[in-house]
Amino acid sequence: MTNRILFRIVKNQQPLVATTDTSVRDACRAMSERDAGSVLIVDKADGRLRGIFTGRDAVKLLAKGTDVASVAVGKAMTPDPVTLLPTSRAVEALRAMCEGGFRHVPVVSDGQIHGVVSRSDFKGMELEEFICRNTGLVASSLQNRPVEEVIQSRAPPVHAPDDTVQDACRTMSKRNCGAALVTDKRNFLKGIFTGRDAMRALATAKDPAAVKLSKAMSREPRSISAKSNAIDALRAMGDGGFRHLPVVDDDGKLVGVVSRSDFTGVELDRLEEEEHLKECIW
Repeated sequence: MTNRILFRIVKNQQPLVATTDTSVRDACRAMSERDAGSVLIVDKADGRLRGIFTGRDAVKLLAKGTDVASVAVGKAMTPDPVTLLPTSRAVEALRAMCEGGFRHVPVVSDGQIHGVVSRSDFKGMELEEFICRNTGLVASSLQNRPVEEVIQSRAPPVHAPDDTVQDACRTMSKRNCGAALVTDKRNFLKGIFTGRDAMRALATAKDPAAVKLSKAMSREPRSISAKSNAIDALRAMGDGGFRHLPVVDDDGKLVGVVSRSDFTGVELDRLEEEEHLKECIW
């Protein structure tokens, strides 16, 4: 079904919530424990939504300097986020995300928080409908492209293992990207650092901005050959439960990185069809 109402997506959801005076460290600990990509920030007095804190907010905070984990999350959050009603539709949420440049939208009515939707909650055909409505284009011809076509020679942000979390976060903030790759001097992949790694650093380290990437990164991440296709990349991300996938050449050297948002709705739905077929066969 395409263009679902948001109520159906957030039904029975229990979104992570914190008050404005909660420390960033405690908020990040809660996010890490729940493996959540966001926490909704409410006023302690009336419980109304005041903001949202995500991995990107964690990256921005760490880019600024040291001693940030003890800051009240109310000072680090994105205030007054765009919200939608439970009766709003998937395409409306996708439009809000596209126009605002964010991945999470709280679902609220009459001050009551029903949940939060992220880009990964939507089906491929909902993405296709959004593209068609807003551009008039139909991406159905873009099916199962080679990964090297998806990255289109985009140079990924790269750091050395001895660089700090703050170094990586500054690069990610400047380039408005969700991941930095960590390589050795020969350009062989050693790790990846994302907003979720930033949250973990804030949750555990005394001075998270000063931590070396060698300690804060996700080590030896799964990678994929540039000659693989889109479905292979999407399957790897789905199996591993991550959003970013490094791309390497035949020699194993880093050439790029893809994220789930790089793929078309048709490619997403094709993977879902394949997985459903497997379940039917087994």
